[in-house]
Amino acid sequence: MMAADKIKVKRLSWLLILTLIALWSDFYPAVKKDLEISLEGKRIDALSGAGLTINFLLRIANSAQVEYQLIKTNFRTLINQQEFFRLETALEAPISVPPRSSSLINLPVKITYAYLFEALPSLRDAEKFTCNVVGTLTFLDSRRREQNVAFVAVADFPLFKEFILKFEPLQVKSLSLGGADLVFSFSLTNSNATTWILRSLEGQIELAGQKVAPFSYTFQDSLAPGESKKIDLALLLDFFELGAALQTYLEAPEVEASLSGEMEIESEWGRFRLPLSGREKVAVLRNDFRDHSHL
Repeated sequence: MMAADKIKVKRLSWLLILTLIALWSDFYPAVKKDLEISLEGKRIDALSGAGLTINFLLRIANSAQVEYQLIKTNFRTLINQQEFFRLETALEAPISVPPRSSSLINLPVKITYAYLFEALPSLRDAEKFTCNVVGTLTFLDSRRREQNVAFVAVADFPLFKEFILKFEPLQVKSLSLGGADLVFSFSLTNSNATTWILRSLEGQIELAGQKVAPFSYTFQDSLAPGESKKIDLALLLDFFELGAALQTYLEAPEVEASLSGEMEIESEWGRFRLPLSGREKVAVLRNDFRDHSHL
């Protein structure tokens, strides 16, 4: 074979190899290039004194001309650079990532303070934490082969402590056979290391185990760490509707009071609606009513 013919054969061989590589690329796309995972957002939900949930919103972008299906998540969670837990979850139903499109998924990470401090006791004195989630998402390609794509997500979260609810003495301004004019007072104390803004309160007030009045209170007060806010609610009670027995309770030195409802608060961590409740016996402060027969 002449040298020129050998050169032609080599060229044809390389062209054939390149053609096969191109065809292979079409049928077996490189998943790491086709799929890109980015952090779209993060949000704290279910905030309470027991813990919270961090929702990581992940955007999966598919640049290929074939569909991928997300079938499994596998990640480990680190709190302040210390491993907290590992979790591998097979999805009950695959999530489709269409060709030349994207899908948004929510990856929730539930944090329970009791379990956190049991697993990582060195964090007991911390007021703020950093959560790192490192892992892979497993996909099926068009030929039903599994492909893993790595991702990383980071979010900060607080140690949240419930507001302290304290009842004040019940002020009875007037009392008669027909009803009572009184002021129901209580205070809320921010026991957190973060400033919170009080937005609204709503709920129900009970006296002596009886519902006496709903309430709704809207305001915008910032409570710094350790700061308190006193709230006075004026109530007009009608004994014809509530029953005459309530008058007897209000004439006693103290009465059992309770409050149940919701509070809306806001800070750098977001805006939340939290349950608010309390029950205790409170002193009754009143004038010396000598004649209860006047309406």
